[in-house]
Amino acid sequence: MPEARAFPGAALLQPGAPPAAAVFTVLPDLAVKAVLPPGVHLNETAAAQLHRRLGELAGDRRVAVVLELTGVASVTRAARAAYAAIPSVSAWAILGESPVDRLLGHFLLGGEFSSVPARYFTAENDALDWLSRVDHVL
Repeated sequence: MPEARAFPGAALLQPGAPPAAAVFTVLPDLAVKAVLPPGVHLNETAAAQLHRRLGELAGDRRVAVVLELTGVASVTRAARAAYAAIPSVSAWAILGESPVDRLLGHFLLGGEFSSVPARYFTAENDALDWLSRVDHVL
């Protein structure tokens, strides 16, 4: 798989310093990885920010999204609906590490994500492999 490149403007973090905002990486084949900062509360505003950023990165093209939510503090029902309604996403690979991440990831995927392929993963390689096998995503 070709090497990923960081999107210009994505700040590198000092070791141990929490990020102020999500960090985006453009992956090969029209995929974007968004790493959410630990402790963030996902709500409609966070979904709108992701939607806006995807528009900047991909224009009017649809993209697969790897959404890393490791350490996210909470997910609202409104966020769940807002993330699912982002029209520029062709598939969601939700990525986390802990049992809490798994719980929040599955809550995020609950119900509203039926219009596009969406799954939870604990390993980025598994998520990227799945996205590469989903028809009409990459």
